[in-house]
Amino acid sequence: DASLGDGCDSIYLLKQGFDVTSNEIDKTFLDKALENAKIENVKLKTTALDWRKLDTELAEESFDAIILLGNSLTYLFTEKDQLETLRQFKRLLRSGGVLVIDERNYQYILDNREKILQGDFKYSGNYVYCGDKVHGKPIEISNERVKMEYTDERTGKKGYLILYPFRRGEVKNLLAKTGFASIEQFSDYKVGENHNADFYQYVCIK
Repeated sequence: DASLGDGCDSIYLLKQGFDVTSNEIDKTFLDKALENAKIENVKLKTTALDWRKLDTELAEESFDAIILLGNSLTYLFTEKDQLETLRQFKRLLRSGGVLVIDERNYQYILDNREKILQGDFKYSGNYVYCGDKVHGKPIEISNERVKMEYTDERTGKKGYLILYPFRRGEVKNLLAKTGFASIEQFSDYKVGENHNADFYQYVCIK
């Protein structure tokens, strides 16, 4: 689990019997994940590694699968860093291993920036990314970055993320450049590309 976050994915996989290594460089997230793991009575095996330098600590062909969920690749703003990260992941996978990665539908945000900034942001809320008590919306949109604001309706607290807005097909092109043998795209967990989806997922086989 290359981006542990609050731990929900790693904790679920551990409870299903998987052997999981969980990577997180943000101490606030790591502390929250450890707290959540304790509540769920599982033990996390954690690292705090820069994706671009995984080869300094992890051996080649160490994993059967790598997940990079929660729209995480979008924290890297240059193609050089994005490609290097994907190459590092591919290096860690055994032959036939799987990378599962996702992204928000940024093309929708870029195409509708004026309407969205006026308050008309289409998001179904039917998927598992934020839960039903935290609501996210873009408050700044440019071709180089999107600033998302997240509000917890229970407390009124707000948090912010600065993200790189991938254009349509950009992630798939990066994955192809990385040299995966097979790349399958899903839209809100359904096979294929739906331009109205909230999120896209990619299942990539080495």
